[in-house]
Amino acid sequence: MRDIAREAGVSVGTVSRVLNNHGNVSEETRQRVLRAASRLGYFGGVRQGLGGEERPFEGRAVREIGFLFCSFLPKTSVPTNPFWSHILHGVESEARRVNVKVTYRSISEIQQDPDRLLTTIYDMRLGGILLVGPAEAITVRTIQQTGTPLVLVDNYVPQADAVLGNNLDGARQAVEYLIGLGHRRIAFLGGPFVREAESARGHQGEQSRLPPRNRVHTIERRAQGYCLALLEAGLPVLPELYEDGGLSMDGGYLACKRLLERNVAFSALFCANDEMAVGAMKALREAGLRLPEDVSLVGFDDIDMVEHLTPALTTVRVNKEALGVVALRRLLSLISHPDPVHVVSMLDVELVKRESACAPALAAGL
Repeated sequence: MRDIAREAGVSVGTVSRVLNNHGNVSEETRQRVLRAASRLGYFGGVRQGLGGEERPFEGRAVREIGFLFCSFLPKTSVPTNPFWSHILHGVESEARRVNVKVTYRSISEIQQDPDRLLTTIYDMRLGGILLVGPAEAITVRTIQQTGTPLVLVDNYVPQADAVLGNNLDGARQAVEYLIGLGHRRIAFLGGPFVREAESARGHQGEQSRLPPRNRVHTIERRAQGYCLALLEAGLPVLPELYEDGGLSMDGGYLACKRLLERNVAFSALFCANDEMAVGAMKALREAGLRLPEDVSLVGFDDIDMVEHLTPALTTVRVNKEALGVVALRRLLSLISHPDPVHVVSMLDVELVKRESACAPALAAGL
């Protein structure tokens, strides 16, 4: 506390009041003390050694962990999104089994403000954190500064524990299935795209023809699986068949309309998530096209609604509840036995064949 007081320019008593959440401290002073504490590496009254030798959570019985959701995508939240809510259900079911409380909080609105983020983490006083969703590296590094055990869910950042599905192989299976049916021109809906990707990947010639990079790690892996399946079959990856659907139903609808307005030929469409596939289905129908007779459609995730569509959607099933269960187990292991080696756990996925894809022999084709 003396170190923090010296750094913040306040008394030791003020530091004590802040760290014990007493109310008789101004918000400006409180923030100054917490910023000083984070700069010095003090959280929960324990200082993290520069070599990581101190282990403040080891041997501590965990009572509460945080399910912190983070996304840069607009209008994305766990309660309304069928993908994330199943992960939360998996976490909660496993937490009940081991008598651990789960606190949910969205941190999307504060992820670009490291001081607020650190203050929030400190105030929650969690035994461990599941960081769920497409958090960026700076958010992960900020949380790691607190020394709180951390596991990413459905995301990957180097030097962090993570649990995610086998996105590349799932996309590869989906596109190989379409190729096996006889499709040769397969469009792709992904996104959001990194707008600088084209200049970063190449300047002239063939390199500049590469499709843009996806901002979300899991979607980029699905895009890579799409490209890999095409290249292994001797088929070209055509940027004109590549669209940004923004990972939403509305985005998928608009992206599919752009593909159709471009008058590029395709007989099948692979969408990097089911929500975009639902939107694309609407756009295809409005254009007078039949599914799957005119265009075959495949999604990814197997959210609840898609088996009830007409036609039922062929998709790649991710065991979303299992993601939550495995992530919580890894987090509890880290809390009781801190491990300097970061582990990435990858769960198998499954291609679920339904009625939205058929052989092009039955299809009119575009």
